[in-house]
Amino acid sequence: MRNFTRLALLVVAVAGNAGAQASIDPGMTRDQVVAKLGRPTSEHSSGSATFLYYKNGQERKMGMSDMVALDSGKVVDAVFRSSARRYTGRSSSPAPVSAEAAIAKGNGDRAPVKRAAPPVKTPATPAKPPAPVKAAPPAKKLSEPKKSVDTKKIQASPKAPDTTKKAAPAPAKKP
Repeated sequence: MRNFTRLALLVVAVAGNAGAQASIDPGMTRDQVVAKLGRPTSEHSSGSATFLYYKNGQERKMGMSDMVALDSGKVVDAVFRSSARRYTGRSSSPAPVSAEAAIAKGNGDRAPVKRAAPPVKTPATPAKPPAPVKAAPPAKKLSEPKKSVDTKKIQASPKAPDTTKKAAPAPAKKP
């Protein structure tokens, strides 16, 4: 029974922490960040800078994972898109912008113009449907008259000798 009570208290404590927001402070060490956020999904280093990346469940929508930047082993910046995480320092990430503000910025800081749809005119009396149009019957294909050739009028022209060809030499006679 005692073990059951301890287990119940442990479950309640963990459930209470699950809804709490994980807070990262400037100057924290990598180990302190990992203790609060867990093991990062990926980690990249360049010189004295280290970047820890955490899944936030909004990678497709936001285009990025949550990120903690460390320099010489200390937190210097964090960018969180997850509402379960918070950075107490000044983040380099710009504040979220509403869609209307973004549209206004694209319009030269002018608010978007909402145009009303033109009023729909309704006839006072119902209109008669148009009379059905009868299709014309298909036109008959006219046959072309046959051309006859009068063979009597055609005369054979005398064949002129072909001057372009040279006659082959006659074969030599054998003695």
